[in-house]
Amino acid sequence: MAIFDINELQGSLKRGEKLMGLDLGSKTIGLALSDTLLSIASPLETIHRTKFTKDALRLEELIRTHEVGALVLGMP
Repeated sequence: MAIFDINELQGSLKRGEKLMGLDLGSKTIGLALSDTLLSIASPLETIHRTKFTKDALRLEELIRTHEVGALVLGMP
């Protein structure tokens, strides 16, 4: 589900879930992870893009590992 209002986003997260920011580029995907209070984000990893399936599997693994409740996509 896409949410465009930040107030709706916070209400849709479960306790302890984090946000993951994605900076989508043609060669890399930069990732940042918020704290559980959703007040600050820190760099997490850079995925060097290869095949869509491989990139998606890595992203899915990180989402599960870090208990991510929502993704925030950067706008160019």
